[in-house]
Amino acid sequence: MARLASKLSELQSEYTVVVVGSGYGGGIAASRLARAGQQVCVLERGREYSPGEFPDTELEAAQASQVTNHQLPNGHLGSKLALFDWHVEPEFNVLTGCGLGGTSLINANVALEADPKVFELPAWPPELRSGTGQHDRLRRGYARAREMLSPTPYPDDWPTLPKLEAHAHAAKQMGERLVRVPISVSFKAHKNPFGVDQAKCTLCGDCVTGCNHRAKNTVATTYLPDAWNHGAQIFCEVEVSRVAARADGRWAVHYTPVGRGAERFEQDGEQVVLAQIVVLAAGTLGSTRILLRSRAAGLRTSTRLGHGFSGNADVIGFGYNNDRRINAVGAGRHPVDPKHPVGPTITAAIDGRTPARSLDQQFVLEEAALPGAIDAIYPWAFEAAAAAYGQDTDPGLLDSISERQRALLSRLLGGARHGAVANTQTYLGMAIDSNNGSLRLDEREQLRIDWPQAEREPIIAALNQHMLAATATLGGTYVPNPLWSNHLQSSLITVHPLGGCSMGVDASVGVTNHKGQVFRGRTGTDTHPGLYVADGAVIPTALGVNPLLTISAVAERSVALLAEDHGWTINYDLHHRPVPPRNPSPPAGIGISFTERMAGFLAPAGPDTTHASAHDQGKQAGNRFAFVLTLVTEDLDATLRDPGKRMHLDGVIEAPWLSPTPLQVSNGRFALLSSDPDHLDTTNMIYEMQLTADDGRSWAFRGVKYVHDDPGPDLWRDTTTLRVVLTEIPHPGGAAPQVFRGLLRIAVSDFAKQLTTMAVTGTEDPVERLHAKTRFGRFFAGELFDTYADVFARPSAFDPTAPLRQRRPLRASAPEIRYFFTSDNVQLCLTRYRGGDKGPVILAHGLGVSSRIFTVDTIDTNLVEYLFAYGYDVWLLDYRASIELAASAQQASADVMGQIDFPQAVAEVRRVTGAPSVQMVVHCFGSTVFFMSMLSGALEGVRAAVASQTAAHVDAAGLVRLKSGLHLPSALNALGVESLTAYTDTDARWYEKLYDKALELYPVQAEERCASASCRRITFMYSLLYEHDQLNVATHDTLHELFGVASVTAFDQLARMVRAQRIVDAEGRDVYFDHPERLAIPLRIIHGAENACFLPAGTQKTIGWLREHNDPDLYSHIVIPDFGHIDCIFGERAAIEVYPHILAHLEANL
Repeated sequence: MARLASKLSELQSEYTVVVVGSGYGGGIAASRLARAGQQVCVLERGREYSPGEFPDTELEAAQASQVTNHQLPNGHLGSKLALFDWHVEPEFNVLTGCGLGGTSLINANVALEADPKVFELPAWPPELRSGTGQHDRLRRGYARAREMLSPTPYPDDWPTLPKLEAHAHAAKQMGERLVRVPISVSFKAHKNPFGVDQAKCTLCGDCVTGCNHRAKNTVATTYLPDAWNHGAQIFCEVEVSRVAARADGRWAVHYTPVGRGAERFEQDGEQVVLAQIVVLAAGTLGSTRILLRSRAAGLRTSTRLGHGFSGNADVIGFGYNNDRRINAVGAGRHPVDPKHPVGPTITAAIDGRTPARSLDQQFVLEEAALPGAIDAIYPWAFEAAAAAYGQDTDPGLLDSISERQRALLSRLLGGARHGAVANTQTYLGMAIDSNNGSLRLDEREQLRIDWPQAEREPIIAALNQHMLAATATLGGTYVPNPLWSNHLQSSLITVHPLGGCSMGVDASVGVTNHKGQVFRGRTGTDTHPGLYVADGAVIPTALGVNPLLTISAVAERSVALLAEDHGWTINYDLHHRPVPPRNPSPPAGIGISFTERMAGFLAPAGPDTTHASAHDQGKQAGNRFAFVLTLVTEDLDATLRDPGKRMHLDGVIEAPWLSPTPLQVSNGRFALLSSDPDHLDTTNMIYEMQLTADDGRSWAFRGVKYVHDDPGPDLWRDTTTLRVVLTEIPHPGGAAPQVFRGLLRIAVSDFAKQLTTMAVTGTEDPVERLHAKTRFGRFFAGELFDTYADVFARPSAFDPTAPLRQRRPLRASAPEIRYFFTSDNVQLCLTRYRGGDKGPVILAHGLGVSSRIFTVDTIDTNLVEYLFAYGYDVWLLDYRASIELAASAQQASADVMGQIDFPQAVAEVRRVTGAPSVQMVVHCFGSTVFFMSMLSGALEGVRAAVASQTAAHVDAAGLVRLKSGLHLPSALNALGVESLTAYTDTDARWYEKLYDKALELYPVQAEERCASASCRRITFMYSLLYEHDQLNVATHDTLHELFGVASVTAFDQLARMVRAQRIVDAEGRDVYFDHPERLAIPLRIIHGAENACFLPAGTQKTIGWLREHNDPDLYSHIVIPDFGHIDCIFGERAAIEVYPHILAHLEANL
C-alpha cells in the first residue's frame, strides 16, 4: 500500500473542503465529499503508519506515548506525534489514538449498534430519535459504515480461543446472553475494494497497539484510501489550533507543522489554509479544543460548548489468576504461538442490554487481550494489585496454594504467558453514564476535563459488580482498575470519549444541530455557514457500547445532508474509481528535515543596488524580514545521488511592513549546494518560494548563500548569510512589479537551535536514524571538500556504507524511562534498571557523552549489567550535559547543574522508590558537578558515593593547562562557537574547519596516535581520555555513538578550574570550600594512573582536604594501574580491574 500522505510543501492555499482529523468522522467526510467531486484536504496531527511500524516492545510503547497533564511544566510530555495520546486529569483520564486513521489504529474495532432506546433520550435532536422518519437516514448511515468497514464476528471454524470460551462460561453461569461481536478485522487475505492488500488475522492479540499485519479494517485501510483514490489530498503531522470566519465567506484554518522544531524559535510558526467548508473531526477532545480556541479568538458559539462530556461509562477490570487458562496477552515481539492463539483483542461480549432492563441498568461486558508490548510488567503488577485490593472469589487452602504456585510460575518464567497472568481475563465494560463532564481551556489554552465524583456514579459500581461476578465463575481474584480503586485515587479511564460539541435542537441546549453544523450564538438555530463537526464530539449521550459504528453512522448521515444542501451527488458505488485512476506516489524512503530561522532587512532596490546597501536602507526604514522554514527531503538517497535535486521547504514569513499577518509559503524549493557556473570555486544554496498575504498579494522569493573559498572563518559567514531578491507578482494589467533586496542572517543562538531540529523521517529504528544523520552530515562535508581542499582532510571515520552493526541485548530488565522537568523547565531523563532492592544507585556521566557510557554493548559486561547482577536498583541520570537531550545544545554552567539537575534528580528517585537516601557513582564532569552540588548544600539524600577521575581539586595534564592558559574556550566563544562535537560527520560545517585546523598541529604520544577522526576530536576537546590498549576494537570503532556535542560554556568553566586548580563557579569565584562537613559521607575516588586529562594528584588533594576536616575513615582513594580516564568506565577489562572497587564501596554502605 502506497503512502497516502502528501508532502506538506504540496499543500495548496485553498480548498473547497478542509477536513481536520482522520478518524471515523474525518475519514467519512473525506471519502464521501471526494466521491462528490469536491476538492478535499485532510489535516492530521499524527504521522502515517505502515505495518511493522507499530510498537511491539516496552521501550517502543513508551516512546510511542504522549501525556497531556496540567501539572507538567509544559503541560505535555513526549512527542506530539506519539501514537498513544493520554490526557490525564485527577478525575478522568482519556486514551485516544494519534496518527493517520485516528483511534481506529489502536481500538479493538468492535462494531456494535447502540440500543434503539438510546435514541429515545431527549438529548437527541428530533431528527435522530427512534420512531421518526428522519431516523431512517441514521439506519442508512449504519448500513453504509458496515459496507465500508466490513465488520464480522470471529468465525466458528477458526481456532478455539480460551478467552472467548471462558467468557462464554461466565455468561452461562451468570444467566446472561453471550454474543460474538462484529469486529472490523480481516479473516482472509485479499485486496479490499479500496486497493489495499490486507492479510488475514494472525490471532496475535495486539489490535490495540496497532496492527503490524494490516489485518484490521481501520479508517486508514478503508475510508482514507477511498478518499485518496477520489482525489483527496492528505497531510500528516499538522496540528490545527483554531478556525476563523473571514469577511469573504471563507474559513481560515490555522495550523502548525508538528515535530519540526519550529517551536524552538521565538517566532509564530502558525500557518493558514483557506476553505469554503471546514469539517472538524479531530475527535471529542480535539474538535472541542479547536472550537474553544476559536471562541477565545472571537468565534461566536453556544455556551454549551465543552459540556455534555461522557466517558461512555467505560470500566476496565481484571479476573486475575483464574482456575483455567485464558491466554489473553498479545504476542508483542514474540512469534505467534499457533498452539495457544490469543485471537483478536475482543471477540465476545456479555450483552446485558435486555428488554427487561431499563436503559440505566443495561451494560455490555467484553473480554479483551492485554497488549504484548508491555508484557514484562504484568506479573509483578497484577500480583501486587491483587494483594493490595483484589477480591479472591474462591478462598481456601488448596486453592490458595495453587494460586501462589501460578504466581510464582509467572515470575520465574518471565511469565505473562505462564501461570497466573496466563490465567487472567481482562474485562471492558460499558453502559450509560450521566455525561455530566465538561471540557474547558486553562490559562495556557490547554484542554482540561472537569467531572467531580465521576467515579461515584452508580453505574460504575454496578459494572465492577458484574466483573466480579464474571470472575467468580472462573475462580479468580477480581482486580478493579487501579486508577478507580480507592486504594490509589478515584479516577476513571475511558477509551470512548463522547460529547463536548453535542447535537441539540438549538444553541441553548446544543453546540451543533442534527447535521453537525455549528450554532452561531448562544440561542436560536442560526449556524455558521460551512462549519461542521462530524465525530464523537457531537454525540449527546453515552452509547453503552463501543461507539465507532454509531459515530460512523451519524457522520455518514451528516455528510450526506451536507452534500444535499450544496447540490452535490455522492457516488456510493463501492467499486467506483475516477477516470483516469490516480497513480500512487512512490513509497517514501528515509528522509531528513531541519528547521532554520533567518532574519534581516529588505528595501526597494534597482538593478544596481547591492544586497548590503539594501539591507542597510531596510534597517533604517524598519523593514524587518524574518522566516522560520523547514527544509525536507523525503528521499535521502536521491538527494545524496544528486546534490542539485530540490528539497522542499515550507514555513511562515514575518514582514509587518508588507502584511500585518504572516505571509504564507507555497511552492517552496531548496537546492542544497548547487554548483555555481558563474563563480569559480563557489557553490550555492538556493531558496525559492512564493509568498502570499492574507489579502491575496503575492511575491516571488529567491535567496542564495554563496559558499566560496575564502581564508579565515568566512565559512561561518557564507553559510549563515542569505542574499535575497523579493519580486512582487503583479495582477494582470497592474503596475510594474516592485523589487526588494537585502540580507538575512542566522543568529548564533538560532544556529544552536537549528542543530537540534534535524530529524530523520521514514524510520523509527535508532540505528537507521543515526546512519541517516551520519550520511547527511558526511554529504555536507564531502561537498565542501571540493571547495575547501586545503582545509578538509578525510580521516578514518564511520563508514556509512558498511552494514549496520547488530547490538547485543543487555543482561538486564527492560528499562523504565522517566522524563521529568526541572524547576527551570529543562527536560531530563532517568532510566531505571531494577536488578533488586539494593541502592538505589544513581550513575551520572561526564561532559559530551550520555548515560550510554554505562550500557556500552561492545564489551562483555558493562557497569549497568555488573551492578544489576549484584541486585542493585540502578538509575542512569541524563542531565543537561547529556548528548541525548535537547538541553545539551543550550549553554549551561556546572553551577546550574549542581543547583538544579542533581538535587531534583535525586529527589525524583527518592520519591519514586520511597528510599530515604541514595548512593551515587559519578564520572568526570558528573563528578565535578556532584562535588559542587554537595559542597554548596544543594544536594541532599546521598549517603555514599564513588567519584571517578575528578573531585574538588584539579591537577591537569600539561596540554590541558596549555589550552586553559591560552583561554581557548573563551576564544571559541568569541568566534561565535557555542559548542564542540566529537562527531566526524555533522551538519555544523564550520566546526569541521576549526577542528581539522587544530588537529593538524595537535600533539599526541606516538603510541596513542590512530586514524579515527572521532578519536582525534575527542583528544582535541578533552585530551586523551583512554589508553588505547584498554579499548577493544569494537568500542573504539563506535566512539562516534558515545561522544557528541558539549557546550563551550562548560569548557570555559572547566578551564577556569584548571587555572584555579580547584572547582570554581562560572565566573571563576572560589565559593565551594567553606563547608567540607557537607561531604562527611563515605566517599571513594577512583582514578586512572595514566589519565592524560586530570592527574591523580588532584583527587588525592581532595581526599587529604576532606580527611583534615572530617572522619578520615570515610574516605578512600584508589589509583587504577594502566587505565586512563573513561576507559575506567567502558574499558575491555573494566569489569575485572575497576568495577570491583565500585561494588565494594557500594556494598559497604547499603
